[in-house]
Amino acid sequence: MTEIEIRRQVACPYTRAKELLRDRLQPLASAGASVPQRLSLTFHDRALGKEVEMQFAVAHDPMHFDEPWAISWQPEVGGLYPSFRGSLSIRASDTYENARLELHGSYEPPLGAIGKAFDNVLGKRIAEATGARFLDEIASTIEARHLAEEAEKSAGR
Repeated sequence: MTEIEIRRQVACPYTRAKELLRDRLQPLASAGASVPQRLSLTFHDRALGKEVEMQFAVAHDPMHFDEPWAISWQPEVGGLYPSFRGSLSIRASDTYENARLELHGSYEPPLGAIGKAFDNVLGKRIAEATGARFLDEIASTIEARHLAEEAEKSAGR
C-alpha cells in the first residue's frame, strides 16, 4: 500500500469552510451513489487525466471536533490507475482567516511488482499531484463562495 497525505490552505475561516464542505458533500453522501469525476493534472508538461467514480460518506472524528469525510474512488474499467480510499477534512489553521483542507489515504499500485517499482519512481508523485489538484478544485469552490458571501455582507444585503 502507498500512503499519501496532502494539505492545502483555504482562504476561509475554519467554521465556515467546514460548513461549505458539508454543503457540498452531504447530498452526495446521503444519496450513497457514485459520482463521476474527472481527475486531471499537468505533470512534466503532459496532460494526464482519468475518469473515476467517487463515493463520499460521513466519517467519525473520535475527538468530535472536525467533520472528516470518507472518500474513495475507482477508475473506469480498463484503466491502469489504482483505486483510492481515504479521508477528506477541513482542519483549523493558525489564523482565523484560513482553514486547512486535508486528504489522507492509500492505494495499491496496479500490476504487482512492476506497478510498485513504477510507483516508487514516479507513480506516487503523480498520485500526490492528482490529489493536490483535487484539493485545489474544492478549495477554489469554498473560497469563491466565501468571497461572494463577504461581498454581500459588505454591500449590506
